[in-house]
Formats: sequence, C-alpha cells, structure tokens
Amino acid sequence: MEKLLKLEKLIQSYESVLVGFSAGVDSTLVSFVANKVLGPKALIVLAKTETIIEEDVELARKIAKKHGFNYREIEYNELEIDYYANNPVNRCYFCKKELYNQLKKIAFEEKINFILDGANVDDLGDYRPGRIAAREKEVKSPLIECGFTKADVRHAASLLELPNYDKPSAPCLSSRIPYGTRIDKKSLKMIAEAEKFLRKLGFINVRVRHYQDKAKIEVDSYLIPELKKLFQHIDKKFKEIGYTFIEIDPEGFQSGKLNRDIISKIPIIK
Repeated sequence: MEKLLKLEKLIQSYESVLVGFSAGVDSTLVSFVANKVLGPKALIVLAKTETIIEEDVELARKIAKKHGFNYREIEYNELEIDYYANNPVNRCYFCKKELYNQLKKIAFEEKINFILDGANVDDLGDYRPGRIAAREKEVKSPLIECGFTKADVRHAASLLELPNYDKPSAPCLSSRIPYGTRIDKKSLKMIAEAEKFLRKLGFINVRVRHYQDKAKIEVDSYLIPELKKLFQHIDKKFKEIGYTFIEIDPEGFQSGKLNRDIISKIPIIK
C-alpha cells in the first residue's frame, strides 16, 4: 500500500515522536508505524481520564504489550479543565488543549521532537474544534499529511493485522451530552454503563444520548427491530442505572448527531 510506505517514511523522518494513543484504529495505526520505524524513540501515551471507557484502556494495554510499544499512561481530571464541564460547543478545544499541554511536558522532558495525533482526512469535513488546539500546539497529523481517509486507515490496519481494524469510532463519553448541559461524573458513569450493557447484548455501533433523566438510544437502523424486541429488558436495566425515560431514536445510529446546527444555538466560549 503506497500510502502506508509514505507514512513510514514521514514518521521516520521525525527521528523521535510522542503519539497520543486512544486505542482507536487511527491512533493505533500511527503508533504501530512509529514503533516499527523508530522503536524506543516512539513514545506511545494513553490519557486515562473520566471520559474514556475501561474497555478501551484494556484494549490499549493489550495492543501495546503485543507489539512491544514504548508505552506510558497519564491520568488527570478532565472535569477540572477550565470551561470543560460547562460543555460549550467548543468543549473539545479545551479538552485537546489540556491533553497536548500534558503531552508537550513529557516530550520536553524526554527530548522528543514531535507530538503526533491520529487525525485523518475525513476529520477535516466535520466540526472538530480540537483541530484548532492541535494547530496551536504544533501537533503533527501524519495520516492527514499522507492523505489517509478512514477507509484507508482501516485497510492499512487490516493489512497489518491490527486487532481493532474494524473497531467502531468511539468519541469520548462527553459527546453523548447535549452542548450546554453540564458534564459530571454521575452522567458519564450512567452513559458508560448503559452503552456497555447494549454492547453485551450484541449491538456494536451504539450511542446513548444523555438528557439528564432521559436516555435516547441509537443503534444501526437495521437493528432497530431487534432493539425493540429487547426493549423491556433494556428499559429495566436503564432504570436501574438511573434513567427515568428511555427512547429509541428512529433514525438510528449517526456519529456526531449532536453537532447538527450547534453553532447557531449556543455561543462559543473564547
């Protein structure tokens, strides 16, 4: 695959890198290639915070161990980041800014040349305030530089036999909460528990949109009939979790649904 060879040459030219790793397929591909071409001069770092699910932390550790990554975890409280818990439409900017500040400290201490992320070309077509933070902090996006779309990433990950090549995108848990609604640990825990329960029932692409005491469930549209068959079982579990009202979204799963028309509705904090 020509793009994969281009990616290897590009990352090798950086000489030493720190990769922000999330166990998603994009950052896994960047981490794998960086480890392949730079070995111990590629430091792979996972940020373990309130908004990453435990399954992804476990997956990250398994991948790092299997491929011999120079791997490290950091931990901090995202809810303490200025403005983050207020959940403005550019919440991701403040989140990524803090992440990159944390990574830059490590890179400085370890004398590492560049910080890399896993953004791909498709990310440029969505509302991604975190990209502003990446530019401000001079984070490099080698997948974008080499022209990788999401499909390209999955194809390359499959060729390399990475275990998460077909893993669904999993944005942070805060993305389930409508902008302008305050984020707290209780809400994040409810969302994580509800989505984990649905995945155990066999639904892969899952979102539980959190409207305080109401949960709105999204699964792939063709699986909605199956979801309806299990609704009584799901309703009981969700009420144990803390939801009073449970709905099925008739449109089905759509990544980034809460981003629709947001800019005209809620002011951006600057």
